[in-house]
Amino acid sequence: MLKLLSLLLTGHGHRLTDNVLSGLMADLLLLRVIIMIHGTVKHYRMLRESRPCEDFPELLLPALQQVITNGKISRMLATESTLMYYAFFKWKKEENAPVTSWYARKGLAAVYGIFIFLFLLEMAGMGLLVSRLHYPVLDRILLAAGAYSIVFLVAHLKAVLSRPVQVDATGIYLRYGIVSSVYIPFAQMAAIHDYRKAKPDSHTVHFSLLKAFEPCNLLLELKQPLSLHLLFKHKPAVRQIAFRLDDAEGFRRMLDQQLTS
Repeated sequence: MLKLLSLLLTGHGHRLTDNVLSGLMADLLLLRVIIMIHGTVKHYRMLRESRPCEDFPELLLPALQQVITNGKISRMLATESTLMYYAFFKWKKEENAPVTSWYARKGLAAVYGIFIFLFLLEMAGMGLLVSRLHYPVLDRILLAAGAYSIVFLVAHLKAVLSRPVQVDATGIYLRYGIVSSVYIPFAQMAAIHDYRKAKPDSHTVHFSLLKAFEPCNLLLELKQPLSLHLLFKHKPAVRQIAFRLDDAEGFRRMLDQQLTS
């Protein structure tokens, strides 16, 4: 033991010392990760009990922020964890939702399925082309990028189908897959419009990843600008949110009634 301590104190550059230090650093890093995971799980369970209407992504971020003070890192970890959760671990829809729900996107699975199939074809074609050019590093990079894109689309699709727009007594949980989630009180809403008759501007955020293949049919106008996070982007002054629901007319009537009562 004394010999080991002397090596640690005086043996800089020695192979045994370097190996011991590397092992200690790895153990400390692993211990730190375990402590962070334990703390996140603890805070997540506490938040789940106090916020029954919120779902996994909405609870994971504040739980991580209790453990990791850096906002960018905690948000990045929350986004990637949410992506992995919906891509590989989430298979069932929530049952017995505690509030009124509007499940959206009829036929969206077929649209996303087409895009995923096109990504697979592109990956196969690019793989054959790059392999003939003898660039193995580029081949691996393109393969990793394509695989990540497919995982992202699968996760987003499953999140869209699993995360309804929900209404409670004071506002709505407006969700769009893994891209964004925001709670908007009724007092913050100015009006709800048919998107075809509305006038979106530069302060409008569209909850539509596929644009023309996923057209919006509602536009929510806010009384005050709202700060909104979209994946890794931050929108500081959002005045309108455009989104799509199956029962757009029913949702609009309900919201009009809430805003005029």
